[in-house]
Amino acid sequence: MKVNVHKGRLTLLGTLPAKDGSGNMRQQRIALRMSDTPANRAKAEKVLKKAIAELNSGKWDWSNWQFRTVQTNKGNNGSEPPKTWTAAIRAFHRKKVTLGRTSESTWKVNHWGTLKFCPMEETVTTEGIEKCLSRYERDQYTYKKLYYDCKHIARICFIEFPEVGVPLYKTSSMDPTDVPSDSEIIEWVTSAKTPYRWYFGMMATYGLRPHECDTCRMVQNGDGIYLVQVDDATKTGYRTVIPQQLEWVELFDLTNKTDRPESNRDPDRNDGCSCWLNAERLDMKIRWRSYALRHAYAGRLWRNGGSELEVFTAAQVMGHSVKEHIETYRRWIDPNKVATSALDAITRNQLKVRGQLEKSFNRKNRSQVDSQSAS
Repeated sequence: MKVNVHKGRLTLLGTLPAKDGSGNMRQQRIALRMSDTPANRAKAEKVLKKAIAELNSGKWDWSNWQFRTVQTNKGNNGSEPPKTWTAAIRAFHRKKVTLGRTSESTWKVNHWGTLKFCPMEETVTTEGIEKCLSRYERDQYTYKKLYYDCKHIARICFIEFPEVGVPLYKTSSMDPTDVPSDSEIIEWVTSAKTPYRWYFGMMATYGLRPHECDTCRMVQNGDGIYLVQVDDATKTGYRTVIPQQLEWVELFDLTNKTDRPESNRDPDRNDGCSCWLNAERLDMKIRWRSYALRHAYAGRLWRNGGSELEVFTAAQVMGHSVKEHIETYRRWIDPNKVATSALDAITRNQLKVRGQLEKSFNRKNRSQVDSQSAS
């Protein structure tokens, strides 16, 4: 018995007992309902071992293999999986939003905006998924979103995902180190019209994301420095941000907030502010995207913090995970600075431990002297 490929699908091929119970042996094929991929071949090899063990033990039972085929069409609780695209997308929404961590606004932007073009009343099939993906090129962002969403839907529906190309779209074509200088940022912000000037200024001074500017609050600490509190309802939740250039707060008049005009765009989408700002910077003939102001803030953060600034703190200030910070801004983090930071931390810790040992030693000596004097 062996794993065999039949019309692009994996099967088990071998000499097996006749299904009529006559006891005769003949060559037969068992459909595994899996496409020929490396991952599925590994699964098929495990099934093959079970089949050989059952055959060698003389306990071959065709009902076991028929039951296995039926189970592949049912969920873990034996319930029928969704069949139409409408039902599948509803189940996907429940998994991601109702039971998961995805917000409704993120669902609308990153999932529903692409899935709504699927044939809602048709049955979800491997061929149907392949047809939906064929509408886009592999290097398109839409292809990437639909590719991974359809992988989830295929699992929900208990069907095979088609053998299609993986997405070629790069997450970001923007070099985080390709940013304007401080003098170019000043010219950019001061030449912007109201209310764009305030938004550009907040991104440059506090490293905010565009949509965070809408709901942030400015507070003054005991030293008279204006800090910004980012709203809890934003992407990464509440955080307090420091200004990198203190003089920019006054230069850009950031204490006097100017609201952006109402938009006809979906209010649940968080990219409305970004689109609004990018349209203006294009009119201003600014070659950098608005997000470059945030990238410039990250670079300035590392230049000013030097070896004293740890990655965790920098990531918290920027409002994302350490992993994302390192992957996105790793070119700002000079390996020499990381090594120096580690060395400084070790030196400080050793001095601290040495000081504690010396204090303990001195207390012990004083205690011995006091006891001798008393005697």
